[in-house]
Amino acid sequence: MVGGKRIALTTLLAVGGFIGACFCHPYADAGPRIRASSVTYRIGGTAQTALQCRPHGAGPFPAVVYFHGKIVDVEGVTGAARRGYNLDGMCEALAAEGYFVWAPIRTSGPDDVPSNYAEVSRAMDALATFPEVDDARVALMGFSRGALLALMVGLERRDLKALVLLAPAPGDGAWAQAVGEIERLTAPVLVLVEAGDQAVILDNVEMVERALKAQDKVFDVVHYTRGGGHRLFWDVGYYWKDVVAF
Repeated sequence: MVGGKRIALTTLLAVGGFIGACFCHPYADAGPRIRASSVTYRIGGTAQTALQCRPHGAGPFPAVVYFHGKIVDVEGVTGAARRGYNLDGMCEALAAEGYFVWAPIRTSGPDDVPSNYAEVSRAMDALATFPEVDDARVALMGFSRGALLALMVGLERRDLKALVLLAPAPGDGAWAQAVGEIERLTAPVLVLVEAGDQAVILDNVEMVERALKAQDKVFDVVHYTRGGGHRLFWDVGYYWKDVVAF
């Protein structure tokens, strides 16, 4: 949506600036399959882990920072994968499109949104030191709790080129608080949700859609009705074409 009026994603691609320039890389889909790898980085003196997927080619690459859902906070990466949350697959799929993908793994637990936010904010600062990343082309993507954190980070930063929010979770009122500050947001936003999701998730999407429209922000909201509910975004699926197009 531009100036409070909904537009199609294909139209949004023609808007000037970052999106009009195409958030893509000439090495997309070249070479053998990209594999996700677990890497260690440091925030101050503390070692943290992240899932990383690097495209083929020399770089520097546009980057997508992916904030995982609460399922990883609760189950861990391996436990979430056993239940079907395919973090590796989504990382690899984005890298195959030419993006350097950085998915920091939170360690502050599932019940502490402020600490989650502090973690991912520091992870964003760590990413800025990577020579293979074009820091002028960085987007945030998050699912559920990760979508909440992506919006919170997006409100604070002016160097982001896009936000992709998948089925945003409430976070004990943190979502409503962030949406109340939506006028501070500068990046275009894509919000995706499936009609079979929980009522609170659908309400969150309606809330942010109203706020984005009221503030004349550039955004699009897609409501799917083909099934999957919250778990639709646990893996690459039929919604993925809209993520890539944006």
